[in-house]
Amino acid sequence: MSSLSRLSLLFVLISAMGLVTACNESTQSNSTEVINNSADQTTSSGELESPEELLQKVEQAIEVAQQRYLESEEHSPWEIYHGILAFRKDYQIKKDGKTVNALDWISSGIFYDKEPWFQKTEFGGRPHPYTKANAFEGHKNQSLAILAMADVPLDHQVQTPDGPITVADMVENAKKEMQENEEVTWSLWALVHYLGPDATWLDKKGEEWRIEDLVYMQNATITNESPCGGTHALFALAYARNTYRNAGHRLRSYWLEADQKLQRYIEEAKAMQNLDGSFSYDYFFQKSACENFQERLETTGHTLEFLMMALPDERMNEEWVRKAVSLLANDIIDNKGEKVDYSALYHAIDGLVIYRNRMSPKRTAQLGSKSYPATVDSQTDVKVLKPVTPPQPAKPALPPPPGK
Repeated sequence: MSSLSRLSLLFVLISAMGLVTACNESTQSNSTEVINNSADQTTSSGELESPEELLQKVEQAIEVAQQRYLESEEHSPWEIYHGILAFRKDYQIKKDGKTVNALDWISSGIFYDKEPWFQKTEFGGRPHPYTKANAFEGHKNQSLAILAMADVPLDHQVQTPDGPITVADMVENAKKEMQENEEVTWSLWALVHYLGPDATWLDKKGEEWRIEDLVYMQNATITNESPCGGTHALFALAYARNTYRNAGHRLRSYWLEADQKLQRYIEEAKAMQNLDGSFSYDYFFQKSACENFQERLETTGHTLEFLMMALPDERMNEEWVRKAVSLLANDIIDNKGEKVDYSALYHAIDGLVIYRNRMSPKRTAQLGSKSYPATVDSQTDVKVLKPVTPPQPAKPALPPPPGK
């Protein structure tokens, strides 16, 4: 090949390389633009609503759930009690095609599965205990705890086949029936509300109990092995801690341990939260996500309910909290025609109701009972010692003057 031909070929190769390089740069530039546009779109679609907009969405989700009326002859006490948990004393159900107040109806002496909703006992009275899954209460004193959350007064009467009993009678029965080595979650929740954080009493064997004993037992519970990932246990513990603080006490002893446990699981919930705002399907055991609405409703709903009782005011507007609230509200609104487990739905709604009540200036959230004024010793839980002034050494006697 001649020198001229070689130079011509080299020129062609260099030109081709330039064209390829230019194409690659153009393609890379276009690709980057697409990626950047996609990222912008993701960021835009993932932007959180303002607190005011989020509050409106929460109100809408609560309204959607309110329209899912349970039927008096079709749904069980267990399901209807969960509705009372979510909507408190205002909860309504359908009876013979008409809406009635659920609390008034269950107080009227009605039966389910040929069994009364309430019973007289040796020590007072009680809601009907467990018989089978999803019939009456699923845990000891669960129904009484739900009445506490609805702030039903101690003198409220319900009918039994053997005559009326009051909420006070149910509290007395719960006190007498306390036992060690049993689930304490709902008993703590109910009794700290109706008795206060400083209460003491004797059980049917004559053994003394204190609310602090129940806090100790709840502190020792392994969270992941408790029902619903331990969220009920943590909720009850937060309710008790809040009541203790509302009474003017400083956190100490088992109460301080309770607060530390709550802080730990707040951070674990945050650490295991998914990118879409949902909480882990495995609660506090490991991070995991689920695509199923019902499963998301159950796990995110229960976890949010605990957080709404446990978080301090200054953390309510944190992005991760608002993201979870937004996702849960959207889920309830978008799936309003889907069949749901009413326990999961109403625990989720309880979390949203507490959020709404905490964030709305026109409402008051029930974050523990405020019926117990500060006690005298509550101001001296931590002693402040004055600094000790060491004794001054005695001054030596002056020698007598000379000549005397």
